[in-house]
Amino acid sequence: MADKTFEQALVELESLVKELENGEIDLNEAVKKYNEGMKLSKYCHDLLKDAEGVIVKMMKDDEEVDF
Repeated sequence: MADKTFEQALVELESLVKELENGEIDLNEAVKKYNEGMKLSKYCHDLLKDAEGVIVKMMKDDEEVDF
């Protein structure tokens, strides 16, 4: 999954959510898609946290106020 951009992972996650909301898949497939969605969600969250860390560091390096 590390080769995906944030945007690619988010599009994939949105697609999974739509499939799950549709309700036309069996339980086993829904569980698999839910697990995949949770992994994508964590991946996106981790990318956002990393980006936030970079921004905070840049702001501190420039002696800006932390947000």
